[in-house]
Amino acid sequence: MIRRILDSLRSNIGYKLLALLVAIVIWYAVVDINDPVETASYTVHITVTNESYISNGKQIYMIEDQYKTVTVYVKGNRSELKNISADNITVTADLTQIVDLDRDPVMVPLTVSVPGISASNVTLSRTTIPITIEDVASKEFAVSVDTGSSVPGSSYEVGSATPNPEKIVINGPESVINEIDSVVAKIDVTGMTQDGNRKAELEIMDKNGGALSQETIKDDLTFDGGVPDVSVYVDLWKKQSGVGMKVDYSGEPAEGYNVTAVSTTPETITVVGTDDALNQLAENGNVITIPEGYVSVSDASSDVTAEVELSDVLPDGLRLASSTAGTVTVTVTILSDETKEFRLDVDDIATNNLDPELTISYDQTSIQVRLNGAGSVIDDLKTSDIKASIDLKGKSTGDYTVNVSFTLPTGVSLDNEVSIPVHLKEKATASASSDSGKDSNP
Repeated sequence: MIRRILDSLRSNIGYKLLALLVAIVIWYAVVDINDPVETASYTVHITVTNESYISNGKQIYMIEDQYKTVTVYVKGNRSELKNISADNITVTADLTQIVDLDRDPVMVPLTVSVPGISASNVTLSRTTIPITIEDVASKEFAVSVDTGSSVPGSSYEVGSATPNPEKIVINGPESVINEIDSVVAKIDVTGMTQDGNRKAELEIMDKNGGALSQETIKDDLTFDGGVPDVSVYVDLWKKQSGVGMKVDYSGEPAEGYNVTAVSTTPETITVVGTDDALNQLAENGNVITIPEGYVSVSDASSDVTAEVELSDVLPDGLRLASSTAGTVTVTVTILSDETKEFRLDVDDIATNNLDPELTISYDQTSIQVRLNGAGSVIDDLKTSDIKASIDLKGKSTGDYTVNVSFTLPTGVSLDNEVSIPVHLKEKATASASSDSGKDSNP
């Protein structure tokens, strides 16, 4: 029986060896097709070890952001690679392996470890990284607050915003510390209607107006007392609109002239303030006084105008609303004893040479005219004695600014030229009106 088996194995031995070889080749082919060898790449953050070799309290190392990661190439079967992620890979920069500390920058060799993969199947996009060794610097910075484009509820504005802490001390490489310009606590106050704390996001700005990257802050900087958890207390101020202005001017006009009117542009403003300041403003009739010293009419024989910075005259606890311009224009009207101002209704202006196919409209309801004359004549002059007209000869549809002509009583003259904007358009035709009526009553 055994002999028979041995004879069977010895017969056709060449074919049997060939069959075995073919089977092995087919097995490798199947494995290669179903589980091929591939190369995968992973971006891995570099871990620095033995930092105390350089960071001795007086000096510190710094790695630029582009050198804080490295690409790792891993060769292996697909079944092996699918179980590998960047988190499984360790790339180490051991500072004790620096060969030459006097070089600038200093080059640190990298080592890599991938669990389950032979070192011969792992390569790096670079085998060293440059680091810069610098002196350690510390600096204290005041924390400012930025609300960005967020706004509180419609009746409020941010009156004050107080960060906690108000100052922080930052430590790090001297070159980085010297580039820091400010520290900003960014908060969102959208829809706030009550005072309260807001959690802040800390942003460190450089002298070019850009923000330091989170990597730089995390890897290169430290804070006295640890990374600060910054909050901001927001004190909301209420708005008050329709606030008028009273002007106390100084001096006296030239002899024979008088102050006849004082006006401001704008006539009213909107302020925000504390409850106490707004209550005091209400007691004053919601009127702010511009005191003497800002507007002088001394020896003036014509109108006086002055620009006043409102922030200079607002009481404590009040501030201009964000929508209000920072300045007000004060106009003091000064007329001689023989000058008087009159206001005429635009409907009383005669429209000479108006095309009968056109209609006219105005942007204003009246015009102001200043007239000169003997005191007795001016005193007796009435608005009805003044005849105003405009000449529209040759004008078609469109917008124009035209001069106003006046017919005045004997002994009265015009002190200043007067013009008025007008708008001319075609009259609605009867057929258009009829069509409109048909459309509205189908």
